[in-house]
Amino acid sequence: MAKRQRVDPGWKTYLNNPGLTFSPAVRGGNMLFISGITGVDPKTGRLVSSNDIVSQARQIYRNIGDILEAAGATFDNVVQTIDYITTRENYKKTAEIRREFFGNSFPASAGFVVKELLRKDALIEVTAIALLD
Repeated sequence: MAKRQRVDPGWKTYLNNPGLTFSPAVRGGNMLFISGITGVDPKTGRLVSSNDIVSQARQIYRNIGDILEAAGATFDNVVQTIDYITTRENYKKTAEIRREFFGNSFPASAGFVVKELLRKDALIEVTAIALLD
């Protein structure tokens, strides 16, 4: 039976926080499960902006890119994303950011409007699943 393997994107400053009780991503067989990622700069551990969803979304996808690279993958390996967003109006602003990272080959996705996210001032959180070679 395969066991889960933690994927370490090298975010030493952020991941050395003893309060964290999750892995950024876990590999199980040929599947990579990426945890809910917010717009936190992993070098500082701080949200990039408290009121700009575009900045937060761009940082999220940079962070996902770091995780994918650490697992030997790219955005082409992503088969599903799930977005949790705090206001419906802001959702359209994230479409161009997705195009920056996925081009025109999008994964399956779902989006949910939520009252709030656990990370204070986060406007969006994204989870992803990728298939690895």
